[in-house]
Amino acid sequence: MKLMDKRFLILLFAIANVVVASAQAVFSVEEISRTDYIKAEKECSRYNVIPADSIIDNEIVNLVLKESQTKFEQLDSATRQEIYYLIDEEEFGFNKRQLLYLAELKLYGLAIPNDPFEDSVWWFDSESGKYIGRSAFPMAINTNGIFVSQKGYDCDWVLNLTFFRRDGNVIYEFESYKNHRYNGETVVYQPEDDKYHHIFWHNNNILYLTTYDILRREDVYLKIKIQQSVRN
Repeated sequence: MKLMDKRFLILLFAIANVVVASAQAVFSVEEISRTDYIKAEKECSRYNVIPADSIIDNEIVNLVLKESQTKFEQLDSATRQEIYYLIDEEEFGFNKRQLLYLAELKLYGLAIPNDPFEDSVWWFDSESGKYIGRSAFPMAINTNGIFVSQKGYDCDWVLNLTFFRRDGNVIYEFESYKNHRYNGETVVYQPEDDKYHHIFWHNNNILYLTTYDILRREDVYLKIKIQQSVRN
């Protein structure tokens, strides 16, 4: 290997360490036993997401569906075709089956397959029907209204969590945690016969998740505590 190549690799590792160190300054991350994970899962905080079949038809719901269809039609043709490629075009429609309803946060969300690697949600205020932003599809929401999502992948699938919250009429990403040692696929896809959640909140500011340690080649359980400054 050439000297320049070695220096380049050293630089890459240095940058990766800086990124991890920065994330650790915001998140306290530790591996825990499966026993501790299962115990916490039994006491986890579950945000009340009202399922689509329980959403009541009203003027705002119709407005959200209409606005979503308009936004979709304004996408360029290549993006629309990419979405249709992922799903059955005849089954994809702007109806309540696509909706999420977070009553306590006063939010309707319409799920859109955004690209081959990450679904997105368009969020609307449930009182006015006004569009206020988008996020990646939330996998866990705590009772303080913090969404956590696994970001889409490219040539690999590392653990890459993004955190969103609502502030007035804006939905925005406020923090992220990425670690190349862990695999993100196990967070997204959970076997049907697995009775334990692969990701959940506990006491509003502690995130638990199941992942895979790429170096050790084994499943691990993480406990991620968010610092006070981030939670507020």
